[in-house]
Amino acid sequence: MKKVIPLMAVTAALTGCVTNNSQEIEQLKAQINELETNQRIIATNTNMAGLVQMPAEIRFDQGIALGNPNAPIAMVEFTDLQCPYCAKFQTDVFPEFKKQYIDTGKVYYVAKELPLSSIHPEAMNAAIALRCTAEQNIEKYEPMKDELFSIGRSLTEASYNEAATKFELNTELFSTCMASDAQRKEVASSYKYAMSLGLRSTPSFIFGKNTGKSVTDYKVVKGSLTLEEIDKATAIVSGK
Repeated sequence: MKKVIPLMAVTAALTGCVTNNSQEIEQLKAQINELETNQRIIATNTNMAGLVQMPAEIRFDQGIALGNPNAPIAMVEFTDLQCPYCAKFQTDVFPEFKKQYIDTGKVYYVAKELPLSSIHPEAMNAAIALRCTAEQNIEKYEPMKDELFSIGRSLTEASYNEAATKFELNTELFSTCMASDAQRKEVASSYKYAMSLGLRSTPSFIFGKNTGKSVTDYKVVKGSLTLEEIDKATAIVSGK
């Protein structure tokens, strides 16, 4: 019989000794977060997800953020740049959502990656390209995202440098970023975190109270949303 080790038992070895070194404390926290993530993935993959509780908060500190970081509500989107349903949300709903919620400071929007590479072979590279764009010029992030979504299933290795040229990015820096492991690790980490939360489809959204680095008292919504559904989700989270 398969067993899932209780998280308290797993983390006991990491919390038995106390250190006042801030760097060591942060390293221990990272190790605990990694153990929590791995445990949830194992439980989900063995149909034992019910034995592991969802976290009290969902972190988004490594995502690409837009809007007011002090907004009372945050919306985290896990997306795949070759997903047609994600593209539909981006083109049909996001512009008005941005106008009504992000630009007015009501919602802090955070984008994270969930590249479903088994069905979308360029999803990982597209996610890296978008991160490399944001790293170089955050103002080019949304135009690049729209561009990659518009190409969608036709994305190739050449698409990214062509888009970088189109949006007047430094192509040498962009190519270096694409070739490095840094952003690939960030995307892989986002994918792994999504899997640990039981997210298997895109787009997936999480609405919750904004702590600055995470959401609490959250609601998970899967599938391409309408503006009316966003209205309902934000109302529920805010207690209205």
